[in-house]
Amino acid sequence: MPMITPCLMFRKTGKLSANRYRLIIYFYALFCAISCCILLSSCSSRPALSGSSQSDSLAQASTREFVAASLLSAQGNYRSAANRYLKLLTVEPSNAAIHYALSKAYLSLGVLDSARIYSEKSVLLNPGNKYYLSVLAGLAHQMHDYTRASDLYRQIVALEPGSVEPLSSLALEYLAADQPEKALAVFKDILSIDPKDKTAQAQVLLMEIKLLHYKDAIKRVMELIRQGDEKDKLRLTLGELYIQAGDFDLAFKTFREVVHENPRFIPAWLGVFEVSVQSKNQSVFLEYLNRLNNTSQISFKQKIELAKLFVVRSVRDSSFVQPSITMIDEIGRRNKNNSLVYVLRGNAKILHGKGLDAIPDFKKALQLEPKNVEMWENLVSAYLMQKDYLHAERTVSKAKSRFPSLMFRLRVLEGEVQFQAGNLKQAVLLLEPVARPKTAKKDKQLYEQAVTSLALCYDKLGFPDKSIHLYETILQTDSKNYLMMNNLAYVLSVQEKELIRAKDLALKAVTAEPDNASYLDTLGWVLFKLKEYEKARDILEKALGIDTTETEIMDHLSQVYDAIGNSQKSQEMKEKIKKLLKK
Repeated sequence: MPMITPCLMFRKTGKLSANRYRLIIYFYALFCAISCCILLSSCSSRPALSGSSQSDSLAQASTREFVAASLLSAQGNYRSAANRYLKLLTVEPSNAAIHYALSKAYLSLGVLDSARIYSEKSVLLNPGNKYYLSVLAGLAHQMHDYTRASDLYRQIVALEPGSVEPLSSLALEYLAADQPEKALAVFKDILSIDPKDKTAQAQVLLMEIKLLHYKDAIKRVMELIRQGDEKDKLRLTLGELYIQAGDFDLAFKTFREVVHENPRFIPAWLGVFEVSVQSKNQSVFLEYLNRLNNTSQISFKQKIELAKLFVVRSVRDSSFVQPSITMIDEIGRRNKNNSLVYVLRGNAKILHGKGLDAIPDFKKALQLEPKNVEMWENLVSAYLMQKDYLHAERTVSKAKSRFPSLMFRLRVLEGEVQFQAGNLKQAVLLLEPVARPKTAKKDKQLYEQAVTSLALCYDKLGFPDKSIHLYETILQTDSKNYLMMNNLAYVLSVQEKELIRAKDLALKAVTAEPDNASYLDTLGWVLFKLKEYEKARDILEKALGIDTTETEIMDHLSQVYDAIGNSQKSQEMKEKIKKLLKK
C-alpha cells in the first residue's frame, strides 16, 4: 500500500477533504475531552485513587464517562451528552467542570433555564474561572438579566486587568441595562488603554451626546479633529454640538470655516443656514444665501436639493417656513425658466396647507416642460389636494392624448382621480387591467400603485376579502413592503379579523417609519380594536401631532377618548373635525 504524504491530505483547492476534515474534528473533540478530564480530576471533590490494583476504579470510570459525554456533545448529540453528565453528577455533585459541561449541553439544546442553573453552580464552585463566568454572563444576557450579566463581566474584568475585550462586553451590557453613565465610564476606561480605539471613541461621543454632556462631547470631537481623520464631517458634528449647547456664535464660526475651506460640502452650508435661523440672524442667512447662489462650485441641482432639505425642516419647525420660501424664491429669481423651482415651490405650499396657491406654480412648471409627464402628474395631484376633481380629470385626459405610450401609467392616475371623486366602479374598471402580475414584471412601482388604489376601491365597495388578497399577494413577493403591511393591518382591523396579526403588521410598519402619521393611525386603531385604549390614545395623539389636519385620525382619537371616559376630549375632536370639513 503506498504511503500518503501529508500534502495529499489536501485537495488542489487547498481545502481539507470531507473525510479528513471530519477526522480532524473528531480528534479535536477527543483532545478537548481529554483536557476536560484533566480539569475534571483537578475539580473533583474526591481524591484520585492511586496505587490501587483495581483496574476499574471510580475515578477511571468517571473519566471514561466524561470522555464519552464530551464526544457525544462534540458530535451534536446534546441530549445524550446531558443525560451522561447528569449521571456523573450523582457521583461527583461538587465538580464544577461537569456542571459547566452540562450547562453548555443544555445551552446547545436551547433549554436556557436548565443551562442557567448548572452554569450558576459551576461559577459558585469555581468563581475564578473566566470561561465559566463568560458562559453564565452570556446566558444572563439572553434571559434579559442585564444586572447579573453586568456583575459577571465585572468579575471577568477583574480577572483580566488591562484587557479590552471584557471591558467592551461590560460596556455593552450596561447599555442593554439602560445605564449609559456606567457604559460611558467603561468606554473611557477602554480609551485609557487604547486611545485610538475607534469603536470606543464613537461610543463615548454618542454617550456624551445622549447624556447631554455637550462640553465633554465638544472636547472629544475637537480631539478627534486634531487626530486628522474626516475633519469636515467632525467639524459638522462640532457645529451641531455648539447649537445643542446654545453657543450659536461658535456654531456659526465652525460651519463658516468649513464652507470657506470646502465650498462643495453641502452639509456645511445647511449648518450655516440652520444656525442663522435658530439664532434669528436674518442678515447672515441672506448673506450666505447670496453666496450660495453666486458660487459656481455648487450645481443648480445641489442648490435645489439643499432647498428641499430646508422645506422638510420647515414641516417640523415653523421658524423655518419663511426662510425656506425665501431660499426657493431667491433660487427661482436667478433660474426663472427652470421647472424644478416651480415644482419645489408648489410642493412647499402644499406641505404648509396652501394647496390652492400651489396650482399656479405647477401650471408654470407644465408650461416650461409640457413634454415631461411628471409635470402633468404634479398638476393633477394639486387639483386632487383641492378636491377639484373636474380639473383633475380634464388634465389627465389631456395627458393621455399627449402620451399614448404611457397609457397604463396615466390609467392608474385616472383611476386614483375616479376613486377620490367617489366613482368607485369606474375606478375599478380603470385599475383592474393594470393590477395584474404581468405589470409587476415590467413596472413594480406602477403595479403597487394600481393595487393600492384598487384594494381601497374593493374595500369601500364591500369586498374586503378582495382587498386582503391583493395586499397578501404583494407581501408574498415583497415581505418588507411597509405600505402594504399598513394597509393590510388596517383592513383587518376594520373587519376585526386576525387582530393580533394586524397589530404585528402595524408595529413593523411603524418601526420602519416611526414618524409616518398614517402608519401610527393604523396602529392606534388596531390597539383600539384590541381594547388597549391607553396605548391607542398615546399612539393616535402622536399621529395627530405629526398630521394636525387629518380628520380620520381625529375621528379615531375621538372614539378612543369615549372608550376611556374622556367625553370632553372626545367632543373637542368632533368639533375640530366639523371645522375642517367646513373649509
